Amino acid sequence: MPPDNRKPARRASGNTANRGDGDLGEVYFEFRPVGNYMRVTAIHAATGFETFVLGPLAANRTDLQTLALRKLKTSLASRS
Repeated sequence: MPPDNRKPARRASGNTANRGDGDLGEVYFEFRPVGNYMRVTAIHAATGFETFVLGPLAANRTDLQTLALRKLKTSLASRS
């Protein structure tokens, strides 16, 4: 596992929540509690581009991860 609690995510094409969105390659996620919130950072390994989302500390981690991945995909698409 990479340092700083980062975990490699499943490939985007293999994630059922992201069906038909194409393959981003490797994406890392970092979960960091900030007060009453959880900050989830999605990092695109190939480009180093990062996005983050904040959600309630009690929220489902999978839901926050999916949201961060969607934001990353949207941000990468707008940069192209």
